[in-house]
Amino acid sequence: MNVREAINKRRSIRKFKPDPVSDDLLLQLLDSARLAPSGSNTQPWRFIVVKDTDTRQRLQTASYNQRHVGQAPAIIACCADIKAFGEFPERIDELIAAGALPAKTREVFVPSLKKGGMSADMKWHLLIAATGNTDIAIEHIVLQAVELGLGTCWVRWFDDNKVKEILEIPNDIEIIALLPVGYPAEEPSQRPRFDLKKIVYYEKYEAS
Repeated sequence: MNVREAINKRRSIRKFKPDPVSDDLLLQLLDSARLAPSGSNTQPWRFIVVKDTDTRQRLQTASYNQRHVGQAPAIIACCADIKAFGEFPERIDELIAAGALPAKTREVFVPSLKKGGMSADMKWHLLIAATGNTDIAIEHIVLQAVELGLGTCWVRWFDDNKVKEILEIPNDIEIIALLPVGYPAEEPSQRPRFDLKKIVYYEKYEAS
């Protein structure tokens, strides 16, 4: 299966078979996430794999009782750690050494991230960056799952505080999504998608 086939075949699965997902397959999914790109290679994503039945049921309750959350044999809680940007200078130096960035990059970006000197506005922008980077890693998991015959479903509707309590996630870690994983027990049709003419512009944005 090539990437295009995986993209075309991907669906949001909300009915799962009870068959367990092996640790080997879960590790393949997580390794796909590990290889995702991120801004300045900061890699802010963190993942919690949940297979315990009781914990999955509690996560279902915290997700406003969405049944597919608890029905899936595994759930990957996908999180972003803004503290990953504390290693920003090291990541920048690595990219400069690899020739990916000019040396002056360190002079421009690193001072704004010095400990104690980060403004609320900077923290907000870093959170946006960490979230976007983690989203990329999650979609790597989603597409890898298709190739492995597994189904997933992005879940963003949940009580953030309850999920953090259940999984003992620190307050400074952001939960980006819960990702139920399992063997599909359904084959939903493709949901309607907009035509390219509605979403693509050339050279400049064209208001409708």
